[in-house]
Amino acid sequence: MNIKFYTKTFTAAVLGLFLANTALAVAPPTTVEYQPMVSTGLAANKPFESWLVFDKSFDPQVPGYEIPTGAKIRFTFPSQFTPEKDLMLGAVMIRWTQGAIPVKFTVAQDPKDQRVIEVQFAETLSTSGPGTPGIKAIHLRTPLINPNAGSYPILVEFIDAGPLTGSTRAIANITPTPVPNIAAYNQLHNNQDEDWQHVKSGAEVALPIDFLVTLPDQARSTISLKAADERNLSILSDGKRIGSISSKGAEISMTPQMFGPGYARLGIIELHAKAGATQGNAQIEAKLDGGTQCVINVVID
Repeated sequence: MNIKFYTKTFTAAVLGLFLANTALAVAPPTTVEYQPMVSTGLAANKPFESWLVFDKSFDPQVPGYEIPTGAKIRFTFPSQFTPEKDLMLGAVMIRWTQGAIPVKFTVAQDPKDQRVIEVQFAETLSTSGPGTPGIKAIHLRTPLINPNAGSYPILVEFIDAGPLTGSTRAIANITPTPVPNIAAYNQLHNNQDEDWQHVKSGAEVALPIDFLVTLPDQARSTISLKAADERNLSILSDGKRIGSISSKGAEISMTPQMFGPGYARLGIIELHAKAGATQGNAQIEAKLDGGTQCVINVVID
């Protein structure tokens, strides 16, 4: 027997098995993103509140992740985050943009380490059946105060989660001050998802497109839209431009909806979209100067 060849073969087999097991030990890649309704969640010296977003498209046709009963997801924050007793702790499981999943779970701080937040599932979160594309993000509100501006790794661990079992790190980019925040807002249409709507060529999208604008460190302004042309709108705060909405990809026209002072002071803006003659994917991109951006997809069939 060629001992050298046998040794190399055995070593390669063991290494291959190790790498295979290591791959299984990596949890879903996770990013830290702004929670849609606050502008302070990733700001220095403010309570941490954000979305932990997994590597799945928010398209309802794309399956998310299935979580078995009893599984846990643990978030371990670095020592620079400061526990605060009087702050609220909570979580929401997200299946699509602002679409909560009606699944039973608990969320708690580890009594041995207040910088550890643990979510445990009391029932299976499935990916089968209509309206159940699986989990794609977690809205996490914590009793932790953000540190000074910088990038901080959060350890994300999936425990007893079947093939998802393992760990990864999500980077929280903390800014010196809160930033203007814009996000999809689905509350005006019984929480129906405005993103990834399908529409026939030449037809108007069934649900209007709504956004919520949250401006930091100032009284609520009157937020409105002004048309520049069919593919570009300006976002205004008390008549002053603070951002824009534009369309890319397949042709689609946008018409701003005028709201009364109530919605305008809440920062809600709305547009109606109409598909052009070309099939394909159209993207409606809303962004604030010096702040966040949000993309709504319209599929023209």
